[in-house]
Amino acid sequence: MKSLLILIFSVSTLTLNAQNLVSYRDLMKKGVESETATKTLVENSKKAFESTKKPIFEAFYAMGNLLLAKHAGNPMKRFSYFRKGKSALDNAAKTDPKNVEIRFLRYVTQQQAPAFLGYNKDMKADKELILREYKNLEDKDLVQRIKRHFKIG
Repeated sequence: MKSLLILIFSVSTLTLNAQNLVSYRDLMKKGVESETATKTLVENSKKAFESTKKPIFEAFYAMGNLLLAKHAGNPMKRFSYFRKGKSALDNAAKTDPKNVEIRFLRYVTQQQAPAFLGYNKDMKADKELILREYKNLEDKDLVQRIKRHFKIG
């Protein structure tokens, strides 16, 4: 009976965590067009990271800052948000180097970053890890996003 309760708790925790990550991914997608969604992403991920210290939430905080750079009108503010996002994203990848989602977020960011920023040194290693490991993920939403991005059947 005790084993069954532990199993149920573990599965429900994984399910809640996956649903939570989907909401962050959705906010990130909305944040491309909406500054309000971006600010919500920054606030929520910052709180989640501060309370859990999980690198995935630092990565979403980073993505929020990178999206704020897109919405900022002032070039100095843009660069400031970019640096903050880049630093947080690299730190998350350093803290949890085997996390496919963090590496995917960094890969996509580096792929889309303007060349003059010079933020592209990890693309090859990130892509190799993503393509090698995505098939082993239990998070079907993330698998689908990776497949769409890399145009995998």
